Amino acid sequence: MANLYPYLNFENTKEALEYYEEVFGATNIMRMPVEKEQAKNFGMPEMSDEALANTTIHGGFTVLGANLFCSDSFGRKLESGNQISIMLDVNSEDEKAAKEADEFFSKIAASNTVDVRMPFESQFWGGKMGEFVDKYGISWMLHSQPYSKLGM
Repeated sequence: MANLYPYLNFENTKEALEYYEEVFGATNIMRMPVEKEQAKNFGMPEMSDEALANTTIHGGFTVLGANLFCSDSFGRKLESGNQISIMLDVNSEDEKAAKEADEFFSKIAASNTVDVRMPFESQFWGGKMGEFVDKYGISWMLHSQPYSKLGM
């Protein structure tokens, strides 16, 4: 069985990780800078040790228990799009998880760094759903539903 991990690219992953930690409450922040020998192998321009320390070859963080990975784009042009969204889904029957989801959405909405496209509210299918776009143009959905009704 395979695991699926969203892998995000940023012009400055170090800065993005700080954003997700502050605004999203991200935990398990991990970041590996590019080392001099790696930079040479990747054909990167020569950089000072200080500049290399600000690059990220691989990083990661956790939001509401979901693990995401990330790295710098290394000169590739990044474009915001609507082809994919990241959905964080929580079990509404788990009181702690449901409370964390409500608090998470309230926190990010109040940050004024996201564009809330749909408030986190009850929906006709019995769950709660909200949607927003972060300051990097990444679309996120927050969903809460009773897992006992999924039949899984």
